[in-house]
Amino acid sequence: MYFYKIEGNPYLADIHHFHKAMAPIGYPATKAEIIAKIGDKKIKVGHDEYKTVEEMVAPLALEEYSCGCAFYCALIANIYKD
Repeated sequence: MYFYKIEGNPYLADIHHFHKAMAPIGYPATKAEIIAKIGDKKIKVGHDEYKTVEEMVAPLALEEYSCGCAFYCALIANIYKD
């Protein structure tokens, strides 16, 4: 059973690139700390598209994350929302 359908020419490595950029971040962490440490890093989010960590993290609702699981759940929910 598939929960979503991949159409066209998708780029599926965005979270991989983001996770590599997060290497200097330990938890608990705040959104402000993440942006201060790595906010200017560019993440490949498409075949020819890049966003900074700040662009991807700034819209997240929570200001503090107790663990990586909480952070990545919030990030992925924000990235893939319609």
